[in-house]
Amino acid sequence: MRIAMLGVRGLPARGGGAESVVQALAEHLGARGHDVIVYGRKHYVAGVPSWRAGRVIVTAGATGKNFETIIHTATAIWDLLRRNVDVVHIHSPGPALWSWVPLMARKPVVFTVHAPDWRRDKWSRPGRAMLRLGLAVGMRSARAVTAVSRPLADELSDRFGREVVFVPNATDSVEAVAARRIAQWHLRSDGYVLYVGRIEPEKRLELLLRAWRDVLLKETRYKLVVVGDFRANSYGRRCRRLGGAGVVFLGPQWGGALAELYSHAAMVVQPSVLEGMSLVLLEAAAYGRCIVATRIPENEEVLGDAAVYFSRDNGVELADKVCRYLQCQADRHSLGDRARTVVSSGCSWASVADTMEEVYRHVLRQAE
Repeated sequence: MRIAMLGVRGLPARGGGAESVVQALAEHLGARGHDVIVYGRKHYVAGVPSWRAGRVIVTAGATGKNFETIIHTATAIWDLLRRNVDVVHIHSPGPALWSWVPLMARKPVVFTVHAPDWRRDKWSRPGRAMLRLGLAVGMRSARAVTAVSRPLADELSDRFGREVVFVPNATDSVEAVAARRIAQWHLRSDGYVLYVGRIEPEKRLELLLRAWRDVLLKETRYKLVVVGDFRANSYGRRCRRLGGAGVVFLGPQWGGALAELYSHAAMVVQPSVLEGMSLVLLEAAAYGRCIVATRIPENEEVLGDAAVYFSRDNGVELADKVCRYLQCQADRHSLGDRARTVVSSGCSWASVADTMEEVYRHVLRQAE
């Protein structure tokens, strides 16, 4: 089967949920003998090691959040129309604006929604309108639609009156990594709280930074470590200026460095108010970390009672929960063990690939 995937910035994944999902899925599909093409953007794939598990094709595009996705997706679709592709797999609502084009060329489309992007704070009103339009086009053009969280799948199914297949994100078992690199950042094992993810308004890093000031009034032994690209936008730069005593901004990290940071964190905090199925939560749980996260349905679905939750946008409650668990190592370890057990009994990427294979076969049978 020849599968073209578009709607991500490229591979290998260097942060970003959709890229990590596509990489895991494409690697498993490639190992099963499928020919997988992933369309990438020049600025993302330039200067990084090539992705050896499949092909990344770079097509023309533009930079800037308002036009990059639309233009790159258009050139990627123009390219795939000239290739002998069996299935087109479009990721996220913005790229789905072009999903009608492969349909007209009789190439079946699978559409995956990773998160309700049309609700992100970073978008202007016209930007959100364009994402809602892309969502509507994708929901009507695709032969199959999947979503990574059950609440999102239910919402889209009710709204558009069609089946939306719940295909969760996953994580495979991991082993803790020895502390070799964290010393260069003046960090010690079990001596820091970790934030990992995009630095955008809906992620609420600013809330965590303000809460951290209250934490430091009671707990001065710990540092707050922020992993993410704080230079990418004005919100990130503002957060960087807010980071005072006891805050370390490391920029983007991945691979072995990120594994080591997870392995030795006392706690992982996710203050986000908008998620699909968070890979950060899954990864932190796989490493057996104590997790403090916003109480939203998408987070509770991932970890149930294996995490500590605080009310949305409540910085006082966030600081209290962080302090409470920093002061009790036994409770942290117990919660981390429970989180690891929860995710180890869930889906693996191999089972996700099984489901997507069946989705692809189903749309191909429909197209016959």
